[in-house]
Amino acid sequence: MARELNRELFASRLAPESEGTASHAGQPTGSAHYAKAEDIRTLYLHVESVSKRLLEFESRVEQMHTKVEMSTDQNKQRFERVQGHFTRQTEMLQASFSDIHTKIAQVVSRLNERRLSENVVKEMVERHATAVQTFEVRLQQVQKVISEQEMQLMNCRSELKDALQELARLKRL
Repeated sequence: MARELNRELFASRLAPESEGTASHAGQPTGSAHYAKAEDIRTLYLHVESVSKRLLEFESRVEQMHTKVEMSTDQNKQRFERVQGHFTRQTEMLQASFSDIHTKIAQVVSRLNERRLSENVVKEMVERHATAVQTFEVRLQQVQKVISEQEMQLMNCRSELKDALQELARLKRL
């Protein structure tokens, strides 16, 4: 890449010397200006220092570029690790939710089974209670019948005794 100096930057340095040299040595005036060797050396040293600075700057830019690439790579790796962590966490949460839903379904199923069993037991208890009540009613009827028959039996015995006594009395006579 070819580099040229902007003459306007150095016009202030060259202008007074060219005017001074034109009046002293009788050199041609106008557009043809010649610089002194010392000025050229100074300019060369200045250009060289600017080139060194430019090389230093380029090296710094390269270092910064390398650091930026390293930081980018590190950040990408960190991001991928964090993304992997979030993915694993999401999978674990989904597995946990699935497990919880399964357990809830099992609990609900067991509750429903228990309710059905309780209803069956209630029906059996109610039927048993009904059977017991029916039995008690019949038992009371049987006891009433037994009491009536005992009364009749006692009446019959007493009549039989009376009849036997009457017979005995009749036999004695």
